[in-house]
Amino acid sequence: MTPSVRVNYDAIAHLYDGQPYRAKSPDPELSTLISRRTVSNTLSILDIGCGTGNQLVANRTVVRNAQLVGLDRSLGMLRQARPKASDIAWVQADAAIMPLRADSFDFVTCQHVLHHVRCKEAMLREVLRVLRPGGRFVLRSLYPQESEGWLYYEYFPEARGIDLKDFWPPEQIITVMEAAGFHAVTAARQHLRYDQNLREWLTVVKRRDTCSQLTAIRNEAYAAGLRRLEQELADSMDPPVRADHLCLVTIRGERQVGSP
Repeated sequence: MTPSVRVNYDAIAHLYDGQPYRAKSPDPELSTLISRRTVSNTLSILDIGCGTGNQLVANRTVVRNAQLVGLDRSLGMLRQARPKASDIAWVQADAAIMPLRADSFDFVTCQHVLHHVRCKEAMLREVLRVLRPGGRFVLRSLYPQESEGWLYYEYFPEARGIDLKDFWPPEQIITVMEAAGFHAVTAARQHLRYDQNLREWLTVVKRRDTCSQLTAIRNEAYAAGLRRLEQELADSMDPPVRADHLCLVTIRGERQVGSP
């Protein structure tokens, strides 16, 4: 039986920024929005599932006069975020019930968080509510339905079954967004293919908190995958490099000008 929550972020918040891949640069989706803006009002940005705040802190460097809000369900993560930027509003709340005013944000982003949200339909409706007319929502997520070759799924196959339940495919997300009232909804897939050094990867997967795919599976399934990887490395005479592949999806939608 798998846990009801994939990751207890309060428990690992103090370790989170020490994990690999946590450094952030300004969001290119935000840069695109800025380059196309034709109005002069103060830009307002919301990051749903902001975690320890690294993305918003990076975004601040390209929108110094903007109003920035980070929302997360984990108080522990927000406690790590607050010392990084006192001029960013850090809000603890469930994304499906946001204590934020309607028509407040020009840009809402949600990066690799939707699978953690229990009521996804409600969250997407809430996003539309807090967007200003003409505002844009950008959602980024793993696409497990097209990531069969991901090494996490090969060595820890129980994770893919869980992900197929937790991660909505793009078509389902788009259907719900359009039903909620989003306009001009599009999806773009990004297939990432690279060579993975298995010895280096072993050091990563030994830290189970670095990836929610590892925390979501049973202890027995995690131990079995780790043993298999260690045994293969012990038995191999060849360089421990394997092809790896995963697919990400970026979904964009807007609140139409003149919509209620």
